[in-house]
Amino acid sequence: MDKIINFYKRNLKEVLRDPIIYIFCLGFPLVMLVLFQVINRYTGGSTPTFELRALLPGIIMFSYTFVMLTMALLVSKDRQTSFLKRLYSSPMKAEHFILGYALVGVSVGLAQTLICIATGWVIALISSVDFLSFGQILLLIVSQLPILLTSVFFGVLFGVIFNDKSAPGICSVFISLAGMLGGCWMPVEQMGDFETFCRFLPFYPSVYIGRVVTHAEKLFQESYTFDGVASLGLIPITVFMLAGIILSFVVFKRNMVSDK
Repeated sequence: MDKIINFYKRNLKEVLRDPIIYIFCLGFPLVMLVLFQVINRYTGGSTPTFELRALLPGIIMFSYTFVMLTMALLVSKDRQTSFLKRLYSSPMKAEHFILGYALVGVSVGLAQTLICIATGWVIALISSVDFLSFGQILLLIVSQLPILLTSVFFGVLFGVIFNDKSAPGICSVFISLAGMLGGCWMPVEQMGDFETFCRFLPFYPSVYIGRVVTHAEKLFQESYTFDGVASLGLIPITVFMLAGIILSFVVFKRNMVSDK
């Protein structure tokens, strides 16, 4: 356990030195949250997806893709500088390395979530609208943990497979997919076959379940409920999360053996 904690502390320091975490992981999601609220206010609140209760889960899920980018850059840079190769001769095992990286990603993701929620609370105060209860906040955080873990472990996986030049490009694909197919700021549930396709990926189901927790509304003042979309959505969420965890362990161990 001490090995994991010490490696975690080192990785956290490296991440906090990188300005990308402040620009993309913290700044960009907050700017988007505020921007969409301003747009919604000056368009008469006619877009339910831009309402705070609907927008917040989408922004939180989308922000996790930047955690993926951060993890991919951290791992790939450690590989490029031969930092990991030197540590391979230490008593540390593959699981120590992976958990040391993953804990950093989870910490950053949870910090993002809390900051987004705090920003949403401030916006709610300014706009004089109801905000989430404490119980809803806790449930929202828990409901988004699977997609956070998916982003973290896929970030580690991409960092192991690709170098620090290629990893950002791969992560940008996932960032684009999360934005377009996650329904973060557009009513995917009104798009027929497109929504059906989105259900097979973890992004849209995660946002949907988050909106169930926040009691958000769809078009025509219909509330999100834990229906078939939400329950079946647990399948791709679980599959992608387990795939990210298993593949990151398998590939890291193989890379560890080949680099020794």
